[in-house]
Amino acid sequence: MRREAQLIIPGLWLGPFQSSTDLRRMHSMGITHVLCIRDKREAALIYPRFPTEFRYMTIEISDTADQKLINILSDSKAFIDEALSSGGTVLAHCNGGISLSPAIVIGYLMTISKATWEDALAYVQSRRYCVAPSSFQIQLQEYEPIVRATQKILPGTSLGNGERKRSMSLDDQEEDTDDRARIAPSLRREGSDMDME
Repeated sequence: MRREAQLIIPGLWLGPFQSSTDLRRMHSMGITHVLCIRDKREAALIYPRFPTEFRYMTIEISDTADQKLINILSDSKAFIDEALSSGGTVLAHCNGGISLSPAIVIGYLMTISKATWEDALAYVQSRRYCVAPSSFQIQLQEYEPIVRATQKILPGTSLGNGERKRSMSLDDQEEDTDDRARIAPSLRREGSDMDME
């Protein structure tokens, strides 16, 4: 299983680099978008293999505790959301599918489901047993209140101190509500009622 991708939620697969090299298998999985996550040193090995077949987003990050993750989570969420809203299917992968890409997927689940970082981690581990984003656990924990604060913003309310303002439109909120309604049942663990609203 470690060398194959696992379906985490409908439309989002998580796996190692090997799962991004088998064109026939990727087509059978319904992949349309690939989130390619790599360390800069791995660029010669891990790169978009089939750029005419799939839409790619390549992110270079290091598997170290000092790697800043929060801005990357926002960019990758936009890519995944775009794919899913167009009826696509995403494969998120890194070299081993153990730390880098799972951290991104865990952050994504936190934003769409209101799951805590621990619940999102446990859920992803229940689908892909080898997941261990140890370098990013502190940042995922710190990301949790950011997610909560963002989810509480009302339409028309701006963020920031005047320099970086972003307003959530009603369309944004409706899309987020649709995502949670579609995915919330998938994130529920047996015997657990995570806060999905």
